[in-house]
Amino acid sequence: MQINYRQYPHPVLSYFADDVIDSDFQASLKSSKTQNTYIFEAQCITSSDGINQLIEEKKACFAFHFECSTTRYRKIFKSFDPIFTFQLPADSIEGKVQICSFILAAENIEHYSLPEFHPDYEGHTFFVKKGDVLAIDAERTFFAEKEYDPLRRIPSIFSVQPNRGENMPSFDMDSSGHKIIIKLSEDNFEHYKTISLNQNLQPLLSSLIIMPALVSILETIKNAGDQEFDLEECRWYRVIRSRLKELGIDIDNKSTFSDSTLAVAQKLIGEPLNTSLLALVNFEDED
Repeated sequence: MQINYRQYPHPVLSYFADDVIDSDFQASLKSSKTQNTYIFEAQCITSSDGINQLIEEKKACFAFHFECSTTRYRKIFKSFDPIFTFQLPADSIEGKVQICSFILAAENIEHYSLPEFHPDYEGHTFFVKKGDVLAIDAERTFFAEKEYDPLRRIPSIFSVQPNRGENMPSFDMDSSGHKIIIKLSEDNFEHYKTISLNQNLQPLLSSLIIMPALVSILETIKNAGDQEFDLEECRWYRVIRSRLKELGIDIDNKSTFSDSTLAVAQKLIGEPLNTSLLALVNFEDED
């Protein structure tokens, strides 16, 4: 829900306009999580005496709007109290969640006017409908992580798919979504499907397909400051970041990224080269 610099038909207390002067509105959220529930503690404050009076008269209320693009979840939580708590099911949100905080009209207000209005509005009143915005704070982002996310295992954040069409490259990759899509030419994909049926050759497939893709991704992460897209929005990024942290590598501290991306990639997926070479030796012995 984009709210910045939006035009309203009446004066609104905001951080991006001077409709209401010498006043501000601030809202904060603290979150905690049980196994099945997110719990939020909200604290709101405004220095506008006029709006505080409306809240005391229950003509206005504090509100937080949640919107999750991944799950399509949308909900608004309201209260007349400046400090209040609310909760939502953990499985209702996932990934990036946009949160907007407001003060809303709790009923229709026929002649809306505040002593803090900008002088340009002197002598004017406005009709405000129930639910209209009276004050707004800056938008914030919350990342909802699944505690038992099946994608926390590195290999499972990859998906191998055929790259159909004429003159397609034999190996390509797309990392713009929640999974890293490895695209193989049609012939290579058919070979991949056949080999994947042999459990003994799984490490070999990881070395041949996952490894080069993962090395490329790690190079992207190391140089994330130069990227135009937001890596935080990709689930694969959050999974890799968590796994790197377990290895003592902090993405925000490049000095901890001392090993080569090739060496780090090997560690991330359990040293598949060792098992792959052993599988080939055993295969040769069987022949």
